[in-house]
Amino acid sequence: MRPTHRSRRRRTLRWLAPLGLLAPLSAGSGCVALKADQDELAKEVDKLRKEVLASGEAADRNEQLADEVEKKLSEVEELLRRNQADLGLRVENLEVEVQELRGAAENADYMATAAKQELVELRADLDQRISSLEEKLNEATNIPESKSELMAEAEKLMGERKYKQARRLYRTYESRYPGDPKMSDVRFKIGLSYFSERDYKSSLGEFYRVIQDTPSSEIVPDALYYSGLAFAKLGQCDNAIAYFEALREKKTKAPQHYKDKAGEQIAILKKDTGELCVDRSDAADAAASARKR
Repeated sequence: MRPTHRSRRRRTLRWLAPLGLLAPLSAGSGCVALKADQDELAKEVDKLRKEVLASGEAADRNEQLADEVEKKLSEVEELLRRNQADLGLRVENLEVEVQELRGAAENADYMATAAKQELVELRADLDQRISSLEEKLNEATNIPESKSELMAEAEKLMGERKYKQARRLYRTYESRYPGDPKMSDVRFKIGLSYFSERDYKSSLGEFYRVIQDTPSSEIVPDALYYSGLAFAKLGQCDNAIAYFEALREKKTKAPQHYKDKAGEQIAILKKDTGELCVDRSDAADAAASARKR
């Protein structure tokens, strides 16, 4: 069906209205539009104007949104740059901390190893102490009860050169039987145990007790002789000679072999040039003279 003249006119008006080419029709133009057509055309024109206006506002809004998006993107990029810089610094700090932790771990390992070794050594020392205490406890509980057995055991240990154990039994005998006739002999054996251990000062104390407390005892010559030897070992030759000379006196009633030994010791000490004696001026002078030769 071919379009009518009226429909072609409407279509033309619709295209011209948005472009502003549509002019109001005058009554004198000879072409009078119908009232209904005018109203419809007016509505179309008004609708088109609103759409154009809305499109412009939408364009402005879109441009504004685009600016905002661009701004936000710039902020995000800046934030990312800062975060990357901060992240790099944090990574570097973490690496430093990791190195420090590794060093601390190694030091802790060294300390743990040292502590373990110290514990091992401490355990060994404790085991040794415990063994020593057990030994002492056994010794303390194995002290004979009777006088004869106590003395026999002390003499046995003395002969085996177990001087500390022997001395402990002699001390026990001394405390149990303070008025016993064998006390001077017990004290001399205590002094002899110290002498055998080269504790000459302690031995002199025990020998002195024998000489002073029991001067008439048969063991006094032994105490005098060993006192002279102890002083000689300490380099106190004058005291040693004094004890040897006392041994040679008649009142001591010493056996002849003791007197002979005492004389030999006196001769040796008097000839000393300073190798043994440290308390005699003539020995020091002799030593100095010998060094000059």
